[in-house]
Amino acid sequence: MYKHYWAMGQSGKEGYQLNNSKEQVFFKKNYEYYAESKSHELGNDLSLLVDHLPRNGAYTALDIAAGTGFTSFRLSSIYRTVVALDTTIEMLEKAREMALKKNLNNVIFVIGKAEKIPFLDHTFDVVTCRRAAHHFPNKRAFLSEARRVLRPGGYLGFADMILPKLDTDASFNTLERIRDPTHVSAETQGFWEESLSEAGFKISYMQTLPERIGFEEWLSPVKADEDNGIKCKAFIESSDSLKKAISYDSGTFIKTRLVLTAISS
Repeated sequence: MYKHYWAMGQSGKEGYQLNNSKEQVFFKKNYEYYAESKSHELGNDLSLLVDHLPRNGAYTALDIAAGTGFTSFRLSSIYRTVVALDTTIEMLEKAREMALKKNLNNVIFVIGKAEKIPFLDHTFDVVTCRRAAHHFPNKRAFLSEARRVLRPGGYLGFADMILPKLDTDASFNTLERIRDPTHVSAETQGFWEESLSEAGFKISYMQTLPERIGFEEWLSPVKADEDNGIKCKAFIESSDSLKKAISYDSGTFIKTRLVLTAISS
């Protein structure tokens, strides 16, 4: 039976005030795009992520920043129960609708933040977070919370964009913020390695996935003729260092994702 919860604040009377932020405005506007995104549904990073997680039908998993649910759905085929956590109710409502069409009966939908997960310590065997951490203001708090809700020896599965190695002034983050105001920062591979170790994780698998992507494909759901799209194009064209960092060529460039799994101590 499907459930849809509102994560309660400390008082128990008020939910988190999530829907007033620019993040909520952006994702509320564009949730249909994410539900139709073949990259989010079929991207190589999802297969790699799931392939390197443990197989145990008795396990319970938490998918942080689940969006419209593609990672949660994949996890539901190998784990007993999956909790899909997100800050945007429209995204979760769409995920719930999609899950019903797929006849999935083991996914629970919960409103909540990555930096303040509304579950008790040692609740989950597996925690995942895919294509979302660049939106988090406090990434170390996210890792700390992930470790808190994992049982000792539990697995974290992670995938997200990382900064290009040659991008010494983080121009790629500026570009991403022009496109999407909810983008906080992509980090380096080294940042994630160091932060995971500090949070009490041991990396068990790690791989980078460079992908050449077209400008308009990357820009979606923003349109090339919209204000943000025009500004993105102008920003790229004005920066030779950024072009070099992302290997910009004939309207395409390299975007790299980091995929890893780590074990909680």
